[in-house]
Amino acid sequence: MEQPETFTTTARIGQRGRLILPAQVQRALRVTQGATVALRTEPDGSLVIEPLWVVRNRLREKYAELLADHLPAGPAQLHGGGRDSTEASEPAELGPALQPLPERGPGTGRWAYRDDARLVLTARAVLAWVAVGPGLVENALPYGVLPEAAVEDLVTVLVRAGVHEHADALLADLAVLGVRVPGPAKQRATLAQDTAVALKLIEEAARAGYVLTLPDARCAAAAVRLEARLIAADLLTPLSGVG
Repeated sequence: MEQPETFTTTARIGQRGRLILPAQVQRALRVTQGATVALRTEPDGSLVIEPLWVVRNRLREKYAELLADHLPAGPAQLHGGGRDSTEASEPAELGPALQPLPERGPGTGRWAYRDDARLVLTARAVLAWVAVGPGLVENALPYGVLPEAAVEDLVTVLVRAGVHEHADALLADLAVLGVRVPGPAKQRATLAQDTAVALKLIEEAARAGYVLTLPDARCAAAAVRLEARLIAADLLTPLSGVG
């Protein structure tokens, strides 16, 4: 993508801390009235203003390199969550939380989850976005919830890649893009409930010939509890493909 032009000027802080960006700066940043921008303070006292498209591009470029050997093999897919769907495909016996759904509404072309109050993301869905770029996950970020299980899984991937010091910054940037990351205290009240459902999903997957990891199963359980849809990548691995 072409880099925006460089422009240097000054602006005055107004009442209640308001900062008016000059028209030249808005053009350089490709933002218009009503656009949301990210504000980040640096240790040297400087302030960085980033349009959200810059945050998205920066995250993908940075983590695609840092996590090159830890990205999922398959693309992210939309799943049914706690909702039944007549358009669900096999394996239906694994329950509504694991049924793949079309990404866009038939005939309308609109993203199928746009009217949903919540959308649960797994860690590998986020990593699939890092690998693939714009598409299903990127459009879902403003509607997304990253459960504690997904946060733990994502941090584990960063640790395995030797870049765990980036965990807080990554989660902060995801929050800037609209992803909700509930605090551990809030999630802990439902952790036992989600884990119980997750273990049942793992057993059902195994009976159907698939491997389902505990973090992904807990995210699926959260989707069932919230009556939300689920976005996951490499969700089910055939037992025959496990060494």
